[in-house]
Order: sequence, then C-alpha cells, then structure tokens
Amino acid sequence: MLAKYIARRLLASVVVVLGVTLITLLLMDRTRGAYVPGIDFNPSLRPEDIARLRADLGLDRPFYEWYLSWIWGVLHGDFGHSMIDGSTVMSHIVDRLPNTIELTATAILIGMVVAVPVGVIGALRRGSKTDHALTVVSVAGFAVPQFWMGLMLILIFSVTLEQHGLPWLPSSGAYSPFNGGDVLDRLQHLVLPATVLSFFYVSTWSRFIRSSMLEVLSQDYIRTARAKGMSERRVVYLHGLRNALIPLITLIGLELPGLVSGGLVVEVVFGWPGIGRLAFERALQYDYSTVMGVTFFATLLVIAGNLLADLLYGVLDPRIRYG
Repeated sequence: MLAKYIARRLLASVVVVLGVTLITLLLMDRTRGAYVPGIDFNPSLRPEDIARLRADLGLDRPFYEWYLSWIWGVLHGDFGHSMIDGSTVMSHIVDRLPNTIELTATAILIGMVVAVPVGVIGALRRGSKTDHALTVVSVAGFAVPQFWMGLMLILIFSVTLEQHGLPWLPSSGAYSPFNGGDVLDRLQHLVLPATVLSFFYVSTWSRFIRSSMLEVLSQDYIRTARAKGMSERRVVYLHGLRNALIPLITLIGLELPGLVSGGLVVEVVFGWPGIGRLAFERALQYDYSTVMGVTFFATLLVIAGNLLADLLYGVLDPRIRYG
C-alpha cells in the first residue's frame, strides 16, 4: 500500500517538475528579448559575432527545442554549462550549497527552539496579556519585510555600533576575506542573516503550535489524565505537547527546499554567498542554464520535502493510512 502511494506521488512529481521548469524558461525567454548573456563584457561586438554567440549558446534554436535538449541533458545527469563563464552549473550548486545549508539550517534550528515554548506559553495563557503580546510579535513576523528588517539590523549592529567604537557584527559575506573563515568568524557573519530568517519561522510555527496545543488540550484523554491526578506539567508536556508537535513535522518538511533557496532576500541583503543569491544574480543576467539548474534542484527538494513530511506524519500518527 505504501509502495503504491509513493509510486503515485513520484509519477505526479514528473508533471510538477516539467511544469515548473517550463514556466521558468518561458518567463526568461519572454523577458530577455534580444539580449545575449555575457555580452556586457564586450559591448563592441559586431552583429556577426553576436550571431555566432547566439548559435554557440543555442539561443538561435526554437524555444521548445532548447527545452527538450536541456531535459535530455538533465536525464543524463548534465545540468549544462553557464552561459556567462562556461563553467558547469553543478559546480556552482556544489560550491554554494554548503553556505545556504549553514544559513537555513541555523535559522530552522533557532525557529524550533524559540517557537515551541512561545506557542506552548500562548496556549496555556490564552487570552492573557502575555498571549496578546506574543500574538503581536507573531503578526510582526508576517508584516515586517525581511529586507527592511535586515537593513535595520545592519544599521544598528554593524554601522552604529562600529561608529561608537563598540563590538559590532559583520554586515555581509559568510566570512572575512582576510584571515577569516574560522568558527568564530563564521558565527559572527551568521548572526544577523540567521536572525532575520528565523524570525519568520518563529512567527509561523509559534502560532501553529499554539492552535495545535489548544486543540490537543481540549481532548478527552487530556481530561482523563487530569482526572487521574497526573501533574499539570506531565499532562502538558508528555501528553499535550507530544501530540501537538506531530503536525509541525509537515511544516518543517516543507522547509526542505529552503536548504537550496535559503532566504533569497536575506542572502541578497547580507551578501551571503548562497544558492538563492546565485539564482537571483544569474536571472538578472539571463543565464538560462544556471537558473534552470537551480530551479530544477529546488523543485526536487520541494517534492522530496512534501513526500517526507507525509511519510513521517504517518509514522508518528498510526491513525494515518495511505490509500
């Protein structure tokens, strides 16, 4: 039964991958116009030189023919070569992936550590001033743009503190270009971007845990546990929180694509050398191959994250049956 369920999901995933990559390429093709990637490096090129470049890059072929050729290459493990520098797309992904994983994994860990107690406190003190204050903070996480929050943190903890001669935090990069790269140096560069990215996770997950806890605490087995004289702490954390966290698996599983895309806005604002920033920069340069490679990689992680979340949900909750 489980094998059939997985097989159906994988077959449906083929349609998703084709749809996402096709739409991505179509949008880039329609917005590019006559621009040839990399032409800015030598604006004095003659028309015949540009025509030759277009032929070398495959831009003179029909849209569908380029796409089918790209798909054929991906099926054989070839993500293609960058239209800017000729390097392999996979080399860019492998080079940037560790930085993005470092940022996103740290933000997810901070989000879980903070969101769980915040959500539990909100549920146990429902309607109190504490609950209202936590609600305001959670709403702010949705309302405050990440780029604005990032700029404010840079202004305060990088610019202002440095001007006053106080210890300050780096505002860009993953490590210092000169004599940097050790653990302490990387942690200092990680603080600000991870804080901005985790703020959204805390806002989302804390409200979710609060709602889930309120639902679980109203169940009959919770009232039965209390009636048997079990301590409130044991009821809340052993029976309540344990069951309330099960649906959170789905949300965490959906963050798996973030290990590739990271917080694109956060990576751009803080100059973090991750895959999200790579895709953004190459999209502005109409580097088809690199953007398509990153998109394909991210799409696979979206599919894997959804499937993994559904499977773990079934493992943690025996009532789930896969038909």
